Amino acid sequence: MKKDFISAFLLLTVFAVLSLVLNILLYLIPGIGISTADFIYPLPVTYLFFYGCSFVILGLLIFVYYKSKEQLGYLFLLLTAAKMAIAYAFGSSVINMQEGNSTEKINFFVIFILFLIIEAYYTARLLNKK
Repeated sequence: MKKDFISAFLLLTVFAVLSLVLNILLYLIPGIGISTADFIYPLPVTYLFFYGCSFVILGLLIFVYYKSKEQLGYLFLLLTAAKMAIAYAFGSSVINMQEGNSTEKINFFVIFILFLIIEAYYTARLLNKK
């Protein structure tokens, strides 16, 4: 159990750090001309929020895998729905923003999808494990 736990969180942490660095570097390219200074939430805060959600989800999935493997898919769906609700509450000011550029909206959804891919990948690995 410890090996699965450590590998999942190591993968998640490396992914989050690399994604954040690449995202910050993307906005530093002079030709793009987009500044993150007018973002409602700074990039590290957004990444930290989604990292925390994914950390909890992966922890619960690993715990349930060893207790009741049959319920793993249902738990994933429930936790993903809860994460979407929490993400909407967290990012409602970004999502409902009327004026300004849509860069922060796109960035918010891309980060959400990237972390969702990691969660789905790890859930599939757990479900296919024999």
